[in-house]
Amino acid sequence: MKRLLSVLLIALLLIFPVLTAQAEDGQYVYVDPDILTAEELENVNTRAAEIAESRGVGVYYFYYSDVEDLPSYIMEFAEAHVVEENALVFGFNANYRYALQIGPIAEAALNDDAVDGPIMDAYRSVTGDPERKLLAFLNAADDLLGAYYETHGGANASGEADTEAVPGYIALTDGGKPTLVDREHLLSSSEAEALSKRLAEIGSEYKCDVVIVTVPSLDGKTSEAYADDYFDYNGYGYGAKPNGEGTTINGDGVLLLISMEDRDFAISTSGYAIKAFTDYGIQTYLEDLFLPYLSNNDFSGGFNAFADGCESLLKTAREGIPYDYRRVFVEGWTDQRLLPFNDRAESVANRYGIGIYYLESSALTDADAFGDTFIRSRLLEGNAIVLVKGPNGHSMQAVGSAAYAKFTTEKLVAIRDAVDPYLNAGDTNGALTVYLDMCSEIISDYGHVLVGNALTDTQRRSANEQLRALYAEHGIALYFLYDETAQDPEALAKSFLDSGTVLEANAAVLGANASGSAVAVRGDLASYKFSNRRIAKLTKEVDPYLQANNIAGAFDAFTARGETVLNWRPVNWLTLAIASIAGLFIGFIPANALKRQLTSVGAQTSAEAYMEPASFAMTQNANVLLGTRTSRTVHVVQQSSSGGGRSGGGGSSFHGGSSTHHSSSGGTHGGHSGKF
Repeated sequence: MKRLLSVLLIALLLIFPVLTAQAEDGQYVYVDPDILTAEELENVNTRAAEIAESRGVGVYYFYYSDVEDLPSYIMEFAEAHVVEENALVFGFNANYRYALQIGPIAEAALNDDAVDGPIMDAYRSVTGDPERKLLAFLNAADDLLGAYYETHGGANASGEADTEAVPGYIALTDGGKPTLVDREHLLSSSEAEALSKRLAEIGSEYKCDVVIVTVPSLDGKTSEAYADDYFDYNGYGYGAKPNGEGTTINGDGVLLLISMEDRDFAISTSGYAIKAFTDYGIQTYLEDLFLPYLSNNDFSGGFNAFADGCESLLKTAREGIPYDYRRVFVEGWTDQRLLPFNDRAESVANRYGIGIYYLESSALTDADAFGDTFIRSRLLEGNAIVLVKGPNGHSMQAVGSAAYAKFTTEKLVAIRDAVDPYLNAGDTNGALTVYLDMCSEIISDYGHVLVGNALTDTQRRSANEQLRALYAEHGIALYFLYDETAQDPEALAKSFLDSGTVLEANAAVLGANASGSAVAVRGDLASYKFSNRRIAKLTKEVDPYLQANNIAGAFDAFTARGETVLNWRPVNWLTLAIASIAGLFIGFIPANALKRQLTSVGAQTSAEAYMEPASFAMTQNANVLLGTRTSRTVHVVQQSSSGGGRSGGGGSSFHGGSSTHHSSSGGTHGGHSGKF
């Protein structure tokens, strides 16, 4: 009877495994109630307890046939039942198995290769006897732990395990520090080994430590302070030298800290890494690479993405041009010296949507290759003009359809010819000034009046501003294209419309020569406004000026009639009829009511005859001003276009470079922190 009660008690406990807050003493095996007898369950738990005592590693096993999401459940199981700092949890449901290694010794000795190899081989070798099958599993794990202790220091067969020791497979920095410290055991041993080697290779190639650390909590610190202190007090930093207290400060390195308690992260940079990892590079490039993985609990993917991003940012920095927000960058120039040039380029980009970039570095061996890479990954706008200067030459190119239309080959050559003398003389300041002047003028030119030399520059700029204003108001772009050598104005307009120069969705292009004009139209709205009848009226008004060689008059006639067409709104006759009928009906009712109150009289010869005697008496009179003229004064408050940040900027929170702070050790650090 006593044995029966014990069996029933164990069965009840196994029915509700998730509700168990903590493993019972000595219990390592959890299975569905009908798999093992109470005696068999006791035997396998005794064997598992012996392994935990002698090896310092808990070996857990569970089989719950009704668990659906095994990877998620195994984490809950481990939190509820595992009490050792090093453990292997081997879980099964009806269709799947999953292994979870916890702690550096379990990760090293009982890694995925060991589970898939010797452990599963021993487990499969027994059939038909669940107790013997589980004992084979436990014995195989014990054998692997014994072999591990024989070949590794820091632990022994008596269970004196050094759980804080870094596993031997973790690669070290050039200064002998582990590149990966995974205290939260987020990676398998094979994942950790591969990642740590990658981090060491990047650090060695670019002479900058790259480190990842995971911890269970921040011990009351901010994630920023914890990351900075971990970097300093654990001796990280390429080329750093310890001070009298054994602390290194201001060595070259970047460290990613992950705390799982509240899902905090922090990136701490030091020394050269502060320059290489700018605020903009960290927050808009690096974090965009790895944070999505961490948010989805894909820690291996996230950490490897972090390594990829670090390699890219370090490579860019070593080429002399860090990944930054600034459109103008000259190696060796201070932020203050760069500021007016960047503000001017930013102002143009904000107004016209086309960026102006100038990048100069003595470390650039191939300006063309760097320019291509920069354009693919670092432009702030879709349209830009980019000039890259290296010691062996320079490269300039226009990017995007709008910029390509403005910066024709002839204009690029003109910019090059104007800038080259300054670059050849080593006068970067002069080259920048001329470059920004010419690019700004080309970009600000609306470019919708193309008449050769038929108008002066002043007339052409004024004409373009008129067309710009019409487009802003109506959303239909007008182009005035004059070529006295063109044979067919209609073909001229159509070929221009199809050339890729016209970027607007709705546009009307007037093509003209010395004898006449024609209009080509694109877009539903433009086609609706510019009907054949209205186009005929427009060209009829323009053509006499063309034939008289009065191009300015032809343009004025074009804009006047074009504005009339743009302002045209169709009359809805049905709506007008309904409104008229409704108005007549509504007005008839009060008018008829007033009419009934009137008394009919005959016509009189004077106004006084209509007055009843003694019906009106004037008691006072005065001159009263019935009309007055008023005026309204609008008080204009001039506001900065920056929207925040420095004056002349575009409202961005990035001002270029890296913001810094000091750690408790006195080291200078950059970086960023947040949640994932």
